[in-house]
Amino acid sequence: MKYKISGIVMAVIMFAVAAMSVPAETEEQQRGRVHQHLTYRQYEECEDDGSQLCSHLPLVIIDTGGQEIPGAPTDQVDMFGEEIYTTAEDGTSFIEAEISVIDNENGGNRLSDTPAFTVSSQFRIRGHASRRFEKSPYLLKFIDEDGKDNAVSVMGMDAHSEWVLHGPYLDKSLVRNYMWYNISGEIMDWAPNVRFCEVILDGDYRGLYLMTESITNGDDCRLNLKMNVKNSEATGYLLRIDRPTEEDIESIRDIYTFTERIGRVNDDIAIRYPGKNRLTEEVAKDIELDFAAFEKSLYSYDHDTENYGYWNWIDEDSFVDYFIINEFSKNVDAGRYSTYMYKAIGEKYKLCVWDFNNACDNFPDDVIDTEGFTMPNRPFYFMLFKDEEFAQHIIERYRQLRKSYLSDEYLMNYIDETLSYLGPAIERNNERWSEVITKWAPLKPETRNVYSHEEAVAQLKNWLLERGQWLDNNIDALQADAHPSRNKKYDH
Repeated sequence: MKYKISGIVMAVIMFAVAAMSVPAETEEQQRGRVHQHLTYRQYEECEDDGSQLCSHLPLVIIDTGGQEIPGAPTDQVDMFGEEIYTTAEDGTSFIEAEISVIDNENGGNRLSDTPAFTVSSQFRIRGHASRRFEKSPYLLKFIDEDGKDNAVSVMGMDAHSEWVLHGPYLDKSLVRNYMWYNISGEIMDWAPNVRFCEVILDGDYRGLYLMTESITNGDDCRLNLKMNVKNSEATGYLLRIDRPTEEDIESIRDIYTFTERIGRVNDDIAIRYPGKNRLTEEVAKDIELDFAAFEKSLYSYDHDTENYGYWNWIDEDSFVDYFIINEFSKNVDAGRYSTYMYKAIGEKYKLCVWDFNNACDNFPDDVIDTEGFTMPNRPFYFMLFKDEEFAQHIIERYRQLRKSYLSDEYLMNYIDETLSYLGPAIERNNERWSEVITKWAPLKPETRNVYSHEEAVAQLKNWLLERGQWLDNNIDALQADAHPSRNKKYDH
C-alpha cells in the first residue's frame, strides 16, 4: 500500500520535474567536499603585530548586549523527568544577538576589520551533556528584520539559516568532529559542512570553535527536502532519534513507532522537518503512515523477500556507510541518540552522521576499547543483520574504504595536516582553556584522562590504529550475526 507522501501525487510531481531543466550545481557540489585545512589560507599569511588578535581563521563575533544566554542546565526536571534549562527574560528559549563574521579574502582577520556580514540571530546554548561545559556549544538561527529565517552563506559554505557552534572541550585533540564530518562527507551523500573559526563572545575570547551546518532543510541548503513545481509544493521529511531536550528548536511532533514499542530506542523519534510552521496534521499523519510501512517491512517475517524486503525502503549504501563510519569510530550515540534519518521526494530513507564528540574512546562514563562490535544491536541494524547479503555488503565496503578514507595513512595524515593548518590557533585556544586541559579529568576511570593537547592527539592516533587492526582481523565475523543458524527461518 502506498501513502500520499509517495503516491500518485508524487508521481505526477516527479514527472513534471523531469521535464524541467536540471538545476545548476552549487559551488560545493561542483568542487566536491571542501576540507578547510586543504583549501583555506595558511597561518603564515597572518602577521600578528601584537596589538590585537590576528588569525588566519575566520573570526565570529557575538554581541548579546549583555543578556543572559538561555539554555543552561538548572539541575531541575519537569513532571516527565526531563531536564529544565534556563530561559530568556521573556520566557522563550532564545535571545536575539548580533553575529558578525570577519573572513577576509587576503591576509589575516582582525577584530578591527570590516565583517564579511553581520546578521541578527536567535541564540542559545545547545547540546546535552555539553551544556554543562564552561566552553558552551551554541545554536544560531539567523533571522531577518521580520524575524523570519534568513539563509546566509558562512565561510564559503552554502547558505543556511541554522548553524551550530561546536567548541572542542571534552575532545582535547580538537579534531574529532572536523575529521569525521569531512571524511563522512567524502563517503556518504550528505554530511554537515564545517569550518574552524575563533569566537569572541561579548568581548571575551572563547577559543577555537567549529561552525557546523545543522541537519535541517532550507531553501538554499544542501539537504533539500522540498520541491516546488508551479503552484504545488511536495515535501520529504527528516526524523530525529534523540532525547526530548530540544523540541523547541523546530521539531515538533513525536511519532510513536514500533521501534520504540519494542524497546529498541529509549527516546523519541520525532519529526524534525517540516517544522512547526509547515507541519500540518495531514502531513504529520502521512509521515507516520509512511514510517509505519517501513517498519512493517523491516520487522516482518518477509523482511528479506523480493516484494516486501527492507531494500524497498532504505538506501542500502547509506545504511552501510553509516554503519562503517560509526562502527570504526565506536561512536556511542550513533543509532540511539543524535541520529537523523531523512527521506527526500521519490527516494528511500538515508541516514546522517552527527556528533563524534564521544567517539574513539572519548566517552566519559565507560571505556570504549578498540575491540568488539557495537552497531549490529542498534535500532534497525539488529534486523538488517538477519540478512547475509547486508552483512556481506558491509564487509566488502569496509575493505574498500580501508584502502582510501579509512586507511591508517589517510587518517594519520588527516590529523597531522589539520593540526598543522590550525597552527597558532591551537596555542591561543589551549592558553585560554589551559586549566581545563591540564587539570580536568572527566573520563572514568581516571587513568583514561590526558592532560595536554599532545597527549590527546597521541591517544586518538593510537586508538584509531588499533581499531583498524582489530576490524581488519575480525570484520568477517559480522557474517555470524546474519547466518541462518542464528536467525529462525519461517515459511512464507
